[in-house]
Amino acid sequence: MTFNPPPPKFIERVTKIIMDNIYDDTFGANELCHALRLSHSQVYRKIKRETNLSTSLFIRKIRLEKAHELLEFSDLLVSDIAFRIGFSSLAYFSRSFTKEYGYTPTDLRRK
Repeated sequence: MTFNPPPPKFIERVTKIIMDNIYDDTFGANELCHALRLSHSQVYRKIKRETNLSTSLFIRKIRLEKAHELLEFSDLLVSDIAFRIGFSSLAYFSRSFTKEYGYTPTDLRRK
C-alpha cells in the first residue's frame, strides 16, 4: 500500500466549506461530504491524516476557533455567538469551548 497524502489545499478547501456554512447548525459531516463530493470514509481518512481529528471534531474545532475570534473582537453575547456559529445548545458550546481552550467563553470575555 502506498501513501498518497491529500493535496495540500484539501484542508483549506474543507475549512472554506465549513466557514461558508458556519451559521448552519444542521451542517455536519454528511453535508461536508456531499459538498466535497467524496464518501464519508474518504473525507474521514484525509482529515484524520492531516489533522489527527475525526470529521465531526474538525468541524467543531473550526466552529470553536470562529467563536474564539468573535468573543475577542465583538460585543456579541456569548449565547448569540454560540447560536451564530452553529451550536444549538449553549451548554454544549460552553463545555466544548472549555475543553478546547481550558477556560470558559465568559473567562475569555473578561480578559
